[in-house]
Order: sequence, then C-alpha cells, then structure tokens
Amino acid sequence: MPRKKRPPVAPAEYEELQENEQFISRDNIDLAITAIEEDETGEPTVWVRFSNFEDMEDAEEYAEFLEHTLALLLFETTRLQ
Repeated sequence: MPRKKRPPVAPAEYEELQENEQFISRDNIDLAITAIEEDETGEPTVWVRFSNFEDMEDAEEYAEFLEHTLALLLFETTRLQ
C-alpha cells in the first residue's frame, strides 16, 4: 500500500486526512492510455501506463495499491447525479 503522502500543494488547498484515509492519486505520476490490437490474438486491448516514479520501490508500492483498488475504482463505484 502506498505511503500516506500529501500531494505537492499548498496547505490551504487540501484538507487533512483522517487516520483511516489515504490519497488515491499522485499529481507527479504520468499516465498514458493506448488502445491496441494484440499481435498474438488480435484481441482489442487498452493499455494504461503509469510512469515518473521516484524509484522502483515507489513504483512497486503503487502497483500493489492499484492491484487492490483499481477494479473497485473503475467498476464498482456509483455515479452521483
């Protein structure tokens, strides 16, 4: 799970996190999304690439965080109207 870091913004621009909360995104991470057709299967696929981590440890922590939360964030949320 990623360390509990504050985003790089001025203190007046964010609220303090509760003990059981953590930030789910980081402003310094670059995101690239590409739709391709897989060579082996011809299956349409969407690739998402996260880059610009400080080191491999940060990348591994973020990957572990996404492994546990990405499906929930993408597919099991509700939309407020």
